[in-house]
Amino acid sequence: MSLVLTRRPLRTLAAGLAVVLPRRLRRFVHTRLLGYELAPTASIGHSFIDVDRLVLGERARIGHLVVMRGCERVVLGTGAVVLMLVWVNSVRRSTGYFAGLEGRRPELVMGDHSMISALHLIDACDLVELGDYAAIAGFGSIVQTHAVDVDNMVQDARPIRLGEYAMVATHCLLLPGAVVPARSIVAAGSTVTKALPAEHQVYAGAPARPARALDPAMPFLHRTTSEIA
Repeated sequence: MSLVLTRRPLRTLAAGLAVVLPRRLRRFVHTRLLGYELAPTASIGHSFIDVDRLVLGERARIGHLVVMRGCERVVLGTGAVVLMLVWVNSVRRSTGYFAGLEGRRPELVMGDHSMISALHLIDACDLVELGDYAAIAGFGSIVQTHAVDVDNMVQDARPIRLGEYAMVATHCLLLPGAVVPARSIVAAGSTVTKALPAEHQVYAGAPARPARALDPAMPFLHRTTSEIA
């Protein structure tokens, strides 16, 4: 007999209860009552995780005081990390809030060894995707997939993507449709409003523009861990 809860109010209640439980009981709630798919070496701290589907690969980790709510799917690849005090908010397609918007995917997908550090706000009303070894680093960045379409008086949403080995530094703003190319860096305090043009660049400013080239051979662009000592 399956123990997985299907009614949303009960799932939310179980997710809230799991926040204060010790590790073994917390894992029981996440895997048996909520049906989350956790690899044996994956872990979730004292955090509120209320999503439709959660998949954590080997050594993937969600730290303490993280809130994830409203997403239809959250995936962390092998060794991927969400550190602490991160808020991931979304709106399920079943709400009808984005009526008429085709193809919207309220999901957070993190590749192998990718990272979201601390005190970030992630609006995942459409797909937020981090490639392998990509990082939202530092503190206080906002990743915002939805905005008001003032011409048509509707809410619009578009995906945001970081390519492999890309990094977004402290206090950046990524707006709907932003794409950070692989092996590139967005400097602190910058705003990304669209798909940036090329790899191996530092982008800076509001809106972000190429500031200098990166050496393709630099170790940072070939790191083998999600966290940097």
